[in-house]
Amino acid sequence: MLTSVNVSSGMALNYFIKNYNHQGKSRWSGQAAEKLGLSGAIEKEQVFKNVIEGRTPDGKEHLNARMVNEKKRRAAIDCTFSAPKSVSLMALVGGDTRLVKAHHRALEKTISLMEERYATTRVIEGDKRHRISTGNLLVAQFDHIESRSLDPHLHTHCLVMNTTQTPDGKWYGLVNSEIYANKKFLGMAYQSYLADEVMKLGYEIEPKLHGQFELKGFKEEDLQVFSKRRQQIIAKCGVNSDWHQREKVWDKTRQRKHLVSHDELLSLWHEEAQKLGITFVKPGEPKLQSNNA
Repeated sequence: MLTSVNVSSGMALNYFIKNYNHQGKSRWSGQAAEKLGLSGAIEKEQVFKNVIEGRTPDGKEHLNARMVNEKKRRAAIDCTFSAPKSVSLMALVGGDTRLVKAHHRALEKTISLMEERYATTRVIEGDKRHRISTGNLLVAQFDHIESRSLDPHLHTHCLVMNTTQTPDGKWYGLVNSEIYANKKFLGMAYQSYLADEVMKLGYEIEPKLHGQFELKGFKEEDLQVFSKRRQQIIAKCGVNSDWHQREKVWDKTRQRKHLVSHDELLSLWHEEAQKLGITFVKPGEPKLQSNNA
């Protein structure tokens, strides 16, 4: 599943850096990040602040050729990719951390697809303004493991920064309309990549609607118990609602997130799983990958 929303620099800095422990749960990605020398974990607050405000990592230069009032500036798109509930359960409660890495690999493939198809900007040549493809994005990823109802919910906020580099080396604002227009497709692509990754680990899957899936072997009622946020949305818009209706309700009913420690969450989830008598899936032998995989 993919949801997306515009974010300001102040909002991003407060939510992802100041009010959340992101150490070991964040990373730079995208070809534009490589062009700026950004890789690995997001460790320096000042570097993130510079980038989210539209500057080079050292803060000395503005990236985009045209700057606008900071209060009106769109800093990034928060594209949030969520793993299926069974994957979250198996990874976070069942203890198979390979699934977290599978989630990350699926994200990288999806971001590469986004770069290939939807990384564009507008440039002026002569007296004409036209759109060109750039093929690069600057992305900051932040992993979160709980829903706003404190259920196990493996998801990653991919902050796609409002900047991209043209072939002549100049930086411009990112045109985000194509990403928004194709977010359902990108969400389905992520699910497809993730399904492929989990099957390589020896799991079987059960296809669901809208290109989604669950790991084979979990009871539907157990997944629902750990999907309180989803049940709230369905209660609002109805079981027969479509993808667009549910996304609107999701946005309108977002609760303030409660900060609970990792250990407290694990204790809560294990206690609930034990009460339900959940039997966690045992995957088969991992499938060997070819040299071209």
